[in-house]
Amino acid sequence: MNPRRPLLNRQFKSVPHAPLVVLRSPSPAGKRRLAKCVPLDSFSLREKVAAGRMRVKTLGRNFANALFSPSPQPAPAGRGRGSIRGSGSIITWLGQALGLLGGVLLATTTGAASEAQFEEANRLYETGQFAEAAGLYRAATTNGVSANLLFNLGNAHFKAGQLGWAMAAYQRSLRLDPRNPETVANLRFAREQAGIQPPPLTLRQRWLRRLSIGEWTALASTAITLLLLLLTAKQLKPDRFAGKPLWIRLPAAAALAGVFLLAMAAADYFLDRRAFVIAPMAVVRNGPLEESPESFKAPDGSELRVHDRKGEFLEIETGFGQKGWINAGSVELLLP
Repeated sequence: MNPRRPLLNRQFKSVPHAPLVVLRSPSPAGKRRLAKCVPLDSFSLREKVAAGRMRVKTLGRNFANALFSPSPQPAPAGRGRGSIRGSGSIITWLGQALGLLGGVLLATTTGAASEAQFEEANRLYETGQFAEAAGLYRAATTNGVSANLLFNLGNAHFKAGQLGWAMAAYQRSLRLDPRNPETVANLRFAREQAGIQPPPLTLRQRWLRRLSIGEWTALASTAITLLLLLLTAKQLKPDRFAGKPLWIRLPAAAALAGVFLLAMAAADYFLDRRAFVIAPMAVVRNGPLEESPESFKAPDGSELRVHDRKGEFLEIETGFGQKGWINAGSVELLLP
């Protein structure tokens, strides 16, 4: 366990007012971790998901056609280029698939966070200026975010008494590093402090969120690359693959499964409609109007599931099944 990132629950149970120790100036390894970043959305989420679904659907159809359509006739003697040309469309499709996977990876990773802002935020945190430190950590995310930066942002918000902001930062950190035990422990402790019950996750969501979107992309791209290499080898030395159709069909099935799982993971990632209450006591109303009667109040740190939006109001559901409309300014969306 990294001694520079202590667990909230251990520290607060033993010394209630002891300051958290945040990451120091990143070492060379730390700089590489900070370089793994996620950009701010530059266009509509709906457009992003629609484009991704269309490409994945086309890719799946191309794979099925390539897998089950009759093999092209061998080229006449003396025209060796004919066999390569016959499979050119398959190789082109695979190249496009790799390009799509690379696009998904680039859509979730970009340049490093500002080291100067990171250092200054650490200094403010160590001097007990937690709200100011959180502001600088948040400003550093304009250049890109990393799991460590979001972890520190969550710690600063927690120490400042801003449970909703802290939980949102921890959840975003887990989207990049889903198996980090320290982030999981801190999020659990923040939930205990808030005294809230998060909305339950489905089995599919729990399974897909075991890996980050970058890891799902790497798995799918590896399977497609292996298939592309085998297809190329088959064209160069067809005798080696004669009578061995499984050498191509099994990798093709693995590539198709990888793309399908990546599509599911991308849909879960980009359509995650969770929100966290950031107001001390947010009013939830029966309708999307300020004049609508009050239904109940949600405390700071409440984790909500968003179903719809009308103007400045969001239709939400709590972990206890309570539903209503809340002002968008009272919550922090996991995906802004």
